[in-house]
Amino acid sequence: MTTSHWISTFAIFAVLAFSVYGRKPFNLIRLLLPIPILAYFGTTYLKDIPTGGNNGWLLAGFILFGGLIGFVLVLLARVENDQKTGKPYITTGIPSLVVLSTIFLLRIGFIEWITRNGQKAYSFSVKHHFDLTILGPIFILMATAMVAVRVLGIYLRVKQSKSKTRTYLR
Repeated sequence: MTTSHWISTFAIFAVLAFSVYGRKPFNLIRLLLPIPILAYFGTTYLKDIPTGGNNGWLLAGFILFGGLIGFVLVLLARVENDQKTGKPYITTGIPSLVVLSTIFLLRIGFIEWITRNGQKAYSFSVKHHFDLTILGPIFILMATAMVAVRVLGIYLRVKQSKSKTRTYLR
């Protein structure tokens, strides 16, 4: 991987880990923080997306996988309302970081394997009708799907918890 790939990988991981881990007050800025960063990397890596052969299927599969990871992150989050102020808090722990770390380590391992085994990777891609240049867009779109599902899921859970709190206060 090039230096810019390493920087982008760790920048995305750091922002996602920061936005996911711990007990934090819910606010839209914190929830939406990963989106501009993903947008920046999206404009860098989503210029020419090959769609011929099996590239479209790979894109769809990894986008669905990213959505699934986002759903798991929503399930691992706990939403609670402060008893005094009613302000919602999102709490996540080590399991959320384990999920994120696993995904990013798999990405790094996969890219490093391709870098060190270029001929095998090229032969595999030709045999299975996909273009190796699809890998950058795949990981950006997978991360985008993960973040989008997580943002929407957390927002809906906070909204649901607020309505439950209002019901109990009556």
